[in-house]
Amino acid sequence: MSAKPLPDEASAGAPPDKRRVRGHQPKRVIGYRGDRILMHRAMRRLAFPLSRWVDVLGIPLALTIGYCAIWPMVAALWQRIIGFWNVALEGQVRLAAVKALVPGFGSIPYPHSDAALPTSVQWLVGMIVTLVLLFGTRFISGRALPLAYWLRFIGVVQASAQFYFFIWPASFPYDGGGSIGSLMQASVVVVLITPWLYALIYNVLDFGFVRKLVLSVMGMAYLTVFIPFQYTLASVVLLKGSMLWYPQIFLLWAVFLQFGMLVGFYAWAMSWKARGAKNAT
Repeated sequence: MSAKPLPDEASAGAPPDKRRVRGHQPKRVIGYRGDRILMHRAMRRLAFPLSRWVDVLGIPLALTIGYCAIWPMVAALWQRIIGFWNVALEGQVRLAAVKALVPGFGSIPYPHSDAALPTSVQWLVGMIVTLVLLFGTRFISGRALPLAYWLRFIGVVQASAQFYFFIWPASFPYDGGGSIGSLMQASVVVVLITPWLYALIYNVLDFGFVRKLVLSVMGMAYLTVFIPFQYTLASVVLLKGSMLWYPQIFLLWAVFLQFGMLVGFYAWAMSWKARGAKNAT
């Protein structure tokens, strides 16, 4: 009884296109159920025609120039919004101005409040809030667990502020008015880089010129309206709660929050169907 030939020996007499070469097996394209295994989108090459450079460079450049041109109207809008809250809050938050970091922008209006260092009562209230954020969230579970993690992170940031103001309260280098002015300066820069950010992560895709333009305009317009309300509220928080809450505002509720909103707009825009996917099955 003859022994069965080895696999390599059995394929030796087969045609060249039928032979299996060890280490060079053909790629598997059929799944175990018989369906075709499609290439993952992360491994596909992005089609980038030369005309798309208009979307990547032309849209952000035009919007940046346009925003610089309408900046006097934006500054006037911010003055009216802050002025309204100045009257509504009976002068507790005043309208002030700081020199812009962007050349040619002149000054930036911002809400000014006379926030002070925390008193012993304010520090104690902050400590209670911190303990609730750190240990009270242990009762949050299930689908709300990501919320618990976020609240604990807020608690960790506030715990560091509580420790600092307990040990070195007099050495805190910032004041309520000037700090908000600096944050407003940074926020203007965020508005200006918004179309360039979308140009790098969205305009390179095939969503059409109009959709790319709408996304950038939408993000810039939203931030333009949101910023004066955001920092007016921050000024009130610092006025009522003291500078104890400034690290919280600076790290989580200023520019970080603005970028979070831009990411939200981007996620929504990514749900729009690309032009090449309109007729896809």
